[in-house]
Amino acid sequence: MKGSWRRALAGLVVGWVLAGQAVAATPGVDDLLRRAEFEDVQISPKGDYLALRMPFPDRTVLAIMRRADRTITATMGAGEDGFIDNVVWIGDERVLASWSKRVGHRAEPYAMSSLQVMDVDGRNRRAFHGWIVDAMTHDPERVVVVECVSETRKGCSTRLREIGVLSRGKPRDIVDGPERNARFMVDRMGNPVFSWTTSWDGHQLAFLRRGDAWMPINDQAVSGVEVHPVGVDYEMRHGYLWSERRSGPDVIERIDLSDGRRSIVASDPVMDPAGLVRSFDQREVIGVRYGRGTQEIRYFNEQHPHVRLYRELEQEFAGKHVHVTSSTRDGRLVVVVVTADREPGRYYLLDIVSGEMSRLIEHREWIDRAMLAAVEPVVFAARDGRELDGYLTLPLQPAADGAPLVVLVHGGPFGVRDGWGFDPEVQMLAAHGYAVMQVNFRGSSGRGRDFMESGYLQWGRGMIDDIIDGTRWAQARAGVSPTRACIWGASYGGYAALFASVREPDMFRCAIGMAGPYDLPTMYKWGDTKDSRMGKLMLDRYIGADRARLREDSPSNHAAAIRAELLIVQGGRDRRVPPEHARIMRRELDKAGKRYEWYLAGDETHGFHDDRSEREYYTRVLGFLGRHLPVAAVATAVESSEGGLP
Repeated sequence: MKGSWRRALAGLVVGWVLAGQAVAATPGVDDLLRRAEFEDVQISPKGDYLALRMPFPDRTVLAIMRRADRTITATMGAGEDGFIDNVVWIGDERVLASWSKRVGHRAEPYAMSSLQVMDVDGRNRRAFHGWIVDAMTHDPERVVVVECVSETRKGCSTRLREIGVLSRGKPRDIVDGPERNARFMVDRMGNPVFSWTTSWDGHQLAFLRRGDAWMPINDQAVSGVEVHPVGVDYEMRHGYLWSERRSGPDVIERIDLSDGRRSIVASDPVMDPAGLVRSFDQREVIGVRYGRGTQEIRYFNEQHPHVRLYRELEQEFAGKHVHVTSSTRDGRLVVVVVTADREPGRYYLLDIVSGEMSRLIEHREWIDRAMLAAVEPVVFAARDGRELDGYLTLPLQPAADGAPLVVLVHGGPFGVRDGWGFDPEVQMLAAHGYAVMQVNFRGSSGRGRDFMESGYLQWGRGMIDDIIDGTRWAQARAGVSPTRACIWGASYGGYAALFASVREPDMFRCAIGMAGPYDLPTMYKWGDTKDSRMGKLMLDRYIGADRARLREDSPSNHAAAIRAELLIVQGGRDRRVPPEHARIMRRELDKAGKRYEWYLAGDETHGFHDDRSEREYYTRVLGFLGRHLPVAAVATAVESSEGGLP
């Protein structure tokens, strides 16, 4: 393993030059699980350099590339088991990065309250504490960070500070947070504008800075909703808030920074905003994305100079998502990334003066995009008439009698949803001949707070109803087998996979549960959620404290009713859903005389972070599906219909 990242780094330039030239056949497991060569591309303010984060099994490295000759001029890392998480340019030739670290035998890295700075030639390195709030583009020697200045059992007292990136002198204190664990947002000059946090009892609080005081703009205990600051305009007269509503989807509000008056600037009758659109320099919010698949952008001000350019990019890459990651200080050069369900990501450099656009590099260039399956956004009615949405993916060449179906259930479950885009798990299943159904059941995000709250106390009831209804809907579609289905999920999805098999024992031939909380009363005895007051409140709110009902809604209490073949997967160091859940489920299955397969990844936590155990996991999943949900025939070649620049 040692030295492997250096060899890969040395080969980056070759991969860059050859990107898009090598084309594979149907992507295999190794193709889809293989780490992308990089995770992000940011151009320097002057335009001479590019910063790229490069992931490896035991670390993530920041590489600086000179754009003129594509030479790597410097690298930054946090050593073995250290991962560079976020990178910002703080000058023409200087970067600042945050990082995380694996500790002990845990595979999941911890975010560190530490920052590293480096020049593009690798010199002037320095490390200091804090979390970055703003890179002051008007002053490349200074950055604004938030630090924890004192810590108690109730959390951190945080402080906004201005720090000289090369000076070792005393930082300049700007302001303390209005509450513990406060986060901050500043304007382009580094002045504090917003602060927000979550109180000890789980309620969100938000504040606006007026003069020398923090003015409350939201208390969830009173309003019943959360309000999150998302931006400040360039003139520093208005801010933008992502605001929940008691009923209906979230909205985007503009707030007058002088008097706190608010007005809605973007809303939709059905969906929450899918994302924000920022100016090319990332300094201000200029619009909102809406849509379940390819998205419509609604701009706040059609006269903003970047709106026309964004519209031209949308036309150039129709049917795909377009996002600008960064721009030069003069705004002439911008880095554009294009993604879609069949596009893991391609980066382009756009000269907005000449109109010239050149391809920089692409994620997973070894995958033939024509061999990926299309992901279709779908809408259907649940049994109670509620409109639900999700995604259906069919293999390129389904069997004559329809592709067997895998229902892939997301975790969370609250405040999480499945979305449209490239998903290695979905594409892995489609490449092996399976249809894939993903359901955004009640409790999922994307439809407003009341839709999310409709899933409270419904873990094994209304939420499972929605998953079952989505399965039936998918099985009635052309190209999908009406009788052959399995269900697979992680965390809540693992719970749902087993409990759906309890509720509908003849619907699923097999079920795969990864890190599922199979015994709900155990959530009050084991795991890190119960360790805090907020966590206990969440448990009461999400699953309830009625022990009889918790037992009734636990798969472990119904092991004898399960007819599906089972694969149970668990991380040995999982503190969110400890192994006790899997062991209880295993004990009850043994009592009932039920067959099952078992995989315990000893060093993994709540999910897979080590390449070897992840590969073992997916190998076992595909082998399990192959035995219990066999596919008659799988396509191996499809002619490409793509052409041109995109």
